[in-house]
Amino acid sequence: MKHIAARMVSALAFALLSSPADLAAQPFPNRTITLVNPYAAGGPADLLARTLADGMSATLGQSVIVENKVGAGTAIAAAYVAHAKPDGYTLFIGGSPSHIITPAIAKGVRFDGIKDFAFIAMVGNVPNVLAVPAQRPYGSVAELVAAARAADGAMNFASVGQGSLPQLLGVKLQQAGGFKLVHVPYSGAAPATVDLLAGRIDLAFLNLPPLLPHIRDGTLRALAIANEGRSDSLPQVATMAELGFAGFELSTWYGISAPAGTPHGVVDGLAAVIGHTLKSAAVKDKISKAGAEVLFKGPDDYAAYVRQDATRLLPLIESAGLREQ
Repeated sequence: MKHIAARMVSALAFALLSSPADLAAQPFPNRTITLVNPYAAGGPADLLARTLADGMSATLGQSVIVENKVGAGTAIAAAYVAHAKPDGYTLFIGGSPSHIITPAIAKGVRFDGIKDFAFIAMVGNVPNVLAVPAQRPYGSVAELVAAARAADGAMNFASVGQGSLPQLLGVKLQQAGGFKLVHVPYSGAAPATVDLLAGRIDLAFLNLPPLLPHIRDGTLRALAIANEGRSDSLPQVATMAELGFAGFELSTWYGISAPAGTPHGVVDGLAAVIGHTLKSAAVKDKISKAGAEVLFKGPDDYAAYVRQDATRLLPLIESAGLREQ
């Protein structure tokens, strides 16, 4: 029955894809779809991509494969998809680094993160957590701010690289609190977490998944969530907004897009199939256990969200002086 329901969703989703002139041609999709992931295997984006690929393959009756193209702050993969044929067979899983941050700060990027993409669906959200080593004396954001002001520039914070969302959140915290911190960029969340646990780093806004086991075992202290709402994984931890810090709703979101010019029918049909996949209780449970959240938005809402996020991030990038000269 599940297979029949899935095929019905597929048929309904793609009923509008063919004009009378197209009916004699093979329907979409009739071959493998490639979902390009700009991140390394094993992270939240990879989990989402592979989970979606499995569900979409089952619904469409065609293979959806994940191809990891890592490098240049996601620009290699994003440029590859932006310049691919706009036929629905090359898709991209990206977030604010791909669509907003990297195009804004890096010179020579060969794509526009908004104009060169057709936005299909937002699929997931990973909250960023303000965490500190358990041995530090501050137990709240207010105490952390007081300590940072007293330290007069001697405290540091970790990020996952120049121009990353964790860096921008650290910049925003400094602006909101009226103090200075030393920025320590890392190649990823794993090494940053190691130094945070060791006490070599004073604080960091990092993705929840790598921090969650250490928060649960008490070796790291979560002070706040930089998200629109509390996390189901840490319901006891307040959002930054709840603690009086506005504008910190800068979570790490992920969505699926295609090259600009992809037919609207293909975009809408793929969005319907993705939405069907994300409704599965098993899919939701798998994603939740990894510390992420299912967050589905269709094409129009997803495109609007990206543009809204750009209005939050671009002034922050400018004020932090992160644009390459």
